Amino acid sequence: MNSVELNSDLLANMSSDLTLGPTTPDLHHTYFKWFRYCGYFPHVQDCHPKTNGVSSFDHLLVRVELRVGVWLVALATLVGNLTVLGGRVFSRDDNKILSLFIRNLAVADLLTGFYLMVVAVKDVEFRSEYNQHAYYWMVSWQCKLTGILAMTSSEVSVMILSFMSVERWLCITWPLGAPKLSLGGAKVALMCIWAIGIMLAVTPVLYYQSHQGFYGTNGLCFPLHLDDPWVPGWIYSAAIFVGLNQIGVVVILMSYTGMFYSIRRTRANTPLSLGDREFAIRFFFIVFTDCLCWTPIIILRIMALANFNIEPSLYAYVVVILLPVNSALNPFLYTFTTTKFRSQLRRFLRKRGLCVWPPRRDSASSSSHSGRLGGHEDLLLQERNVETDQRA
Repeated sequence: MNSVELNSDLLANMSSDLTLGPTTPDLHHTYFKWFRYCGYFPHVQDCHPKTNGVSSFDHLLVRVELRVGVWLVALATLVGNLTVLGGRVFSRDDNKILSLFIRNLAVADLLTGFYLMVVAVKDVEFRSEYNQHAYYWMVSWQCKLTGILAMTSSEVSVMILSFMSVERWLCITWPLGAPKLSLGGAKVALMCIWAIGIMLAVTPVLYYQSHQGFYGTNGLCFPLHLDDPWVPGWIYSAAIFVGLNQIGVVVILMSYTGMFYSIRRTRANTPLSLGDREFAIRFFFIVFTDCLCWTPIIILRIMALANFNIEPSLYAYVVVILLPVNSALNPFLYTFTTTKFRSQLRRFLRKRGLCVWPPRRDSASSSSHSGRLGGHEDLLLQERNVETDQRA
């Protein structure tokens, strides 16, 4: 049956007849068009195709490097974002709006860590006998909940970064005329972002009511569908990953580009300070990592819809490593590399006799009463300098 498209209801009926029927055939070999069909026939000893690039007949994660990578990225994501949350809770931060957005971004990225940890644990649980558990895992509520976590994390993170980028751009480009974001307004914006993210993740579960539903079409419970682009819900998946996320990437890229151009134009006649150089470097890495994460995924999703043949191994690395790596990097880009964090870390180490370098002046904190989001702590000082230049 390797040239036949089969829907989930028909596959479930075939599996039930072959397993529970009055006469069970002596079936040893099956040949299907897609690897996911094999999950419906756990009693068959030899099912083709053997893999979709991520999972195989025997293992949830077919490659050793994928098994190692998922643990490393999961631990880095959990440790990094828990550190951010702990630091923001126990340290005094005058800029409550910025701290609020960074905490929410850390919570969104933390969900990706939980998702990856579930995949890693299930990979160990199903080792060497994945096909016996594949169908029951993919139709379970645990798989749906895992997929909802991953989708919510992905979309909330993109929307928070987009909102931060636009607000930062407005504050830097029009420091006197931009509307001032209040703490109440920031809370309302974040409530709306989380509501939209959860709605986007839960809606397909309620709409696609087949056996495997929207999230149960692969063992990772994530609806990227590069190997089989026409599964139920492919239109919704394409609208999210090719439509909404692409808009988010473009917004982030344009906002940072406009902000950096405004700063360089305003300070064209002054020497490039250390803060300017640090901002330029961090600007590059923020835009680079966002584009590195989402641009290949968007391109591959478009290629899959255009029926291009995508190498299965490439699909595996995109889903398991590239997609969640941005959640692991965000704590380093938005917290650990800031001047304020480095100053606080130096003070903490000096009190315990572990650091011999004198603490640097926390220049960012002196302008943190601006009440605006403004982006990184370093950019608050940059905003003040731009505002002074424009008044002059």
